[in-house]
Amino acid sequence: MDISTTWTPWTPPYDPRRVDGADVTEDEHGRLIETANCSLRCPGCGLCCAGYRDKVTADYVGVEEFEGNLKPGRGGLVRLESDLWYRASHCGESCPGYGRCCPPFDLRQRPKTVADARRVLLESETTWRWEMQEALLILAHEGTAEAVEVLEAFMPRAHTRLEGFAECALDEGRYFATIPSNEEEARVMMKREVRQAWEDRAIKAQSQIWETLEPELERLRYEQEIARRLLAKAPDEAARQTWQTQVDVLEMMIGMTEGDIVEQQEEIALCEAMIAEIEADLEGGQSEPNEI
Repeated sequence: MDISTTWTPWTPPYDPRRVDGADVTEDEHGRLIETANCSLRCPGCGLCCAGYRDKVTADYVGVEEFEGNLKPGRGGLVRLESDLWYRASHCGESCPGYGRCCPPFDLRQRPKTVADARRVLLESETTWRWEMQEALLILAHEGTAEAVEVLEAFMPRAHTRLEGFAECALDEGRYFATIPSNEEEARVMMKREVRQAWEDRAIKAQSQIWETLEPELERLRYEQEIARRLLAKAPDEAARQTWQTQVDVLEMMIGMTEGDIVEQQEEIALCEAMIAEIEADLEGGQSEPNEI
């Protein structure tokens, strides 16, 4: 088939989903939904044809794309686990829609940068499915905060048929954005990890004060108050000695708990000093790697 560089889109004179025994139903919104049990669905394989990109509206979000559409292959029928046969998506002369439903594989103007991906996903309303998927792949492996920002902005507007693909891209994008790309970023990341360790240490000390020591101190002081009341009510010397001993023991325990609180406060002060110095070091001329 002769494919020129002056390719222009072709719109089939009939709905490409009504072909070769495919089971197609029409929903209340007038959208056609095909069940993939026969599967020759051309012109167009459904992966890149603009005709399969149902618009998302307030009352309709499309249907989840059949998994076979997301597995490009060399052509021919693929047998599914359900024992049904499906023609895998492909781009080549064996596709009845080659050169008509979408730009041929070798003539596609592909997104190459984060800016291109942003345009495809967030700014254009006429992009093909394959453009959106390639844009998602670019952002998934870019490893920058900007790429993750674009992916996060795209998620609420992702077509139902692309939600799973977009979620995987976002997960990968967040992961790659945490990997340093050079020695300087690796060193900055190490400093951030050290800072986080000291922040965790300070949080642990403060939690020890709030959750354990202060409640324990309040309990001991209350017990001592009760013991002193009973000491004042002691009927004889033996009883006074017994309650005085309890008051003294509780006084000792209160002192120990107060000492533990002071120790943890000193620990917090130590951590805060370390954190402040590390933050000053990070702000002193070294830019931090992407923070997600």
